[in-house]
Amino acid sequence: MHLKIAAMAALVAGFQCFAGYNAPLGAVDGQDPQEAPWPTKSWAVSSPEEQGMDSASLARLIETVGGYKQDSLMIIRNGRIVAEAYYAPYVAGISHDLRSVTKSVVGTLTAIQVQKGSLDSVDHPVLDLFSDKQIGNVDERKTAMTVQNLLDMSSGIEWVERLYTPDETIMQMYRSADRTAFVLNQPMAGAPGAKFNYNGGNPYLLSALINRKSGQNAFDFAKKELFEPLGIKSARWGTPDAQGVTIGEAGLFLSPHDMARIGYLYLRNGMWEGKQIIPSSWVERAKEGRIAATNGFQYANLWWSLPGKGAYMARGRHSQLILVLPKWDIVAVMTGVLRDTEFYSASALIDDIAKAVKSDKPLPADPIARALLGNAIHQAAIEKPSAVGGTPELVKAVSGKTFQFVDNVLRVKSFTLNFLDTDSSWVITTYTDKAERATDRFTGLFGLDGTYRKSPPALYGINAAKGRWVNERTFVMERRILGRGEIQTWSLAFDGDKVTVNFENTDGFKAELRGEMSE
Repeated sequence: MHLKIAAMAALVAGFQCFAGYNAPLGAVDGQDPQEAPWPTKSWAVSSPEEQGMDSASLARLIETVGGYKQDSLMIIRNGRIVAEAYYAPYVAGISHDLRSVTKSVVGTLTAIQVQKGSLDSVDHPVLDLFSDKQIGNVDERKTAMTVQNLLDMSSGIEWVERLYTPDETIMQMYRSADRTAFVLNQPMAGAPGAKFNYNGGNPYLLSALINRKSGQNAFDFAKKELFEPLGIKSARWGTPDAQGVTIGEAGLFLSPHDMARIGYLYLRNGMWEGKQIIPSSWVERAKEGRIAATNGFQYANLWWSLPGKGAYMARGRHSQLILVLPKWDIVAVMTGVLRDTEFYSASALIDDIAKAVKSDKPLPADPIARALLGNAIHQAAIEKPSAVGGTPELVKAVSGKTFQFVDNVLRVKSFTLNFLDTDSSWVITTYTDKAERATDRFTGLFGLDGTYRKSPPALYGINAAKGRWVNERTFVMERRILGRGEIQTWSLAFDGDKVTVNFENTDGFKAELRGEMSE
């Protein structure tokens, strides 16, 4: 028994660097370790036991989450990171595509407008705020629609938004010349406040409202009024539209550490380092969730909630999550690339976190449990190879050859695969609409051993790809840009000097391309 304990203690020392446990409790600029720290400059780090949590339970949680296509999981209690895992090939420090978590940030920016007084009330009628617009389909219901209705996804606007198919309202919005006007012009399907209907047009109007009230787009406003005070430095948020409006329903990128800062602002009732950033009443409404939503969730102020579990959260497609658990003084963050049918249950995550909470006071040190947690974090960072097939003779005929494509929805001009003993690579060229440059060229490495190969950083991010032969003439490549909530699958079926490419991504978009080997 003594030998086993000694061995586990050695493992603890070996894994401390992976868990970040070499920082002392509350080690942020000399703050009192007994007080909840402000993570403006950096997050304090602690062992779970020092914060009344069980390391072994968190180890099991990290392993469970790793069974899905997750990129990261972080648990913070009492203002200190107690567990932080990054699942290969994703690594720490890369800003992540938040999808609809963006909406909750737009809600937070609206709250700042209320706190500053630039927006007098969330009960203000929406049409009054856009009185310069020529708005169609106006009736009593649309006239009664308020900012709060936009925040609660109960605007009453007729809207279809499910799987981003071409005929859906949100895709029509993106194709419109004036997206704000498009949303305002939609007919009403019901009375404002009567029914929850998930509508990406609502936060778009709220983003447009930021332009009107502040003279800045949502991203510039956020940088000054939210990101800078909280110490958020990883933010990216696309290009404003033709009217200068930043996309309000998606498009924001943050690192997991910065996502957690948003959650911590809410956990501290809108306060940050002694300053009230957003009204505490705003946080309370988000926590309560006044509007009955879908799948047992409540909704308010562009945040989801499960009041029965004492939880509220910002949720985005493909498993992006900022989870706030006030009862246990916990913020949890998760990012991923899951398909819609593969989601990891927020309710199950809450239950698993709750199982790890043992006390409001420190627990005795547990070297064995700490070693288990350190090992789980370490294993998460090691990619598990997927199955690989054999290598057919065809590889010699297609390696290094360029295949040209006829016009297609992906605008792909050519595709080249280079099969080498080391550093196999792919090259894709695409058509552009730019007068100065007719095509763009994208390239990267791919692994043939069942693991992703990362390419040197490009302007748009870090490519990671892997491939395998599924039969004598079909090669399948999976491509990711780390931090984006998407996996692309390129299936290339070769037939002599011709190739058929079937493309599919995590969003469910599919396309077929037909090409021919160039001379």
